[in-house]
Amino acid sequence: MEMGRYEKFFLNTKIHRKKAAEHAESLFKQVPVKEGQRYLEVGCGNGAAAIHIARKYSLQVIGIDVDPEQIRCAREGAGESASIRFYVCDATNLPFEDEDFDVVSTFGVMHHVANWINAFSEMRRVLKSGGHLIFFDFVYSRWIAQMARLMFRRYGFPSREDVSTFAAEKGFTTLYTSFSRSICMQKFEAVYRLDRPE
Repeated sequence: MEMGRYEKFFLNTKIHRKKAAEHAESLFKQVPVKEGQRYLEVGCGNGAAAIHIARKYSLQVIGIDVDPEQIRCAREGAGESASIRFYVCDATNLPFEDEDFDVVSTFGVMHHVANWINAFSEMRRVLKSGGHLIFFDFVYSRWIAQMARLMFRRYGFPSREDVSTFAAEKGFTTLYTSFSRSICMQKFEAVYRLDRPE
């Protein structure tokens, strides 16, 4: 699902772009990346994080998003770089081969995806064995997530337990997690390594 006008305005501010890039880099420090590896960012928005990571680590980067306007911004930001490409596509139906990427990430996107489990399954499919999945999003307690799914079908409502259970069942080893909570929302980030093929 595409973001609303006000959320898009906030996310496209210069200060938020900088924060997004810095946050992505902080999580990448948990991953032993090598120059030239292939990296996919799911829900890349304006591309700020993907472009920063591509240049910082000399990776071959692809960013995808459902919003054509955001992809236009991302392409403008990348300029003529041959190592960074952006495409409009749906996270639940990625147009890539199995085991195509060394690192796959998603930052603050899965709560926008009604069928986020399918999106996660697609991210796992395109990730190489031994590759890394980087996750960050707002999550909810399990009972709030269940209630919200019934009321707001256009959004995804992953809980921290849902994400952790999915990762364990799909052959991921947890390398890093961080969790913080506020009054009505929780932030969860994790880095996983895919150790078990399907």
